[in-house]
Amino acid sequence: MSMGVDVCITYERSFYFNLPEVQSALHANHTRLPYEWSMCSNLLNYSGIDANMDMLPILKRIVQNKIPVWIFSGDQDSVIPLTSSRTLVQEIAKDLNLKTTVPYRAWFHKDQVGGWVTEYENLLTFATVRGAAHMVAYAQPSRALHMFRRFVRGQRLPNKPHSSTDN
Repeated sequence: MSMGVDVCITYERSFYFNLPEVQSALHANHTRLPYEWSMCSNLLNYSGIDANMDMLPILKRIVQNKIPVWIFSGDQDSVIPLTSSRTLVQEIAKDLNLKTTVPYRAWFHKDQVGGWVTEYENLLTFATVRGAAHMVAYAQPSRALHMFRRFVRGQRLPNKPHSSTDN
């Protein structure tokens, strides 16, 4: 096996996540389960129907109930390109007659452009994360955490490099 482990390859992923040092670092399997970690489990009842479920009506209902929704995409995502996510958000905003409150602009983290963002009436936000692919938190953990913190605190993404709450 090579020095680097590509966790996208099925065998290497299984091997990697079953290493005792990896499980310890992730605070996983403290109960010493009698079986190995695997990608899928027979314990949960997955359905292929759920994978193709249209989320648009659910997202609209959440926004209609005045619950803020942030949808984000990595700007290098080849699985679900940011243009698809942006189109989805624009469709929700149009259907709910939401006005743009923050036009498409850069947002910042640690004195760098973290990505781009637009907001609709402080209820619906679309953000991109610069340098991230499909798994944003994996590719850009600092930017993803920054964005998550801002969401949880009910704060906009900063529009200038030196934000006092930029951490």
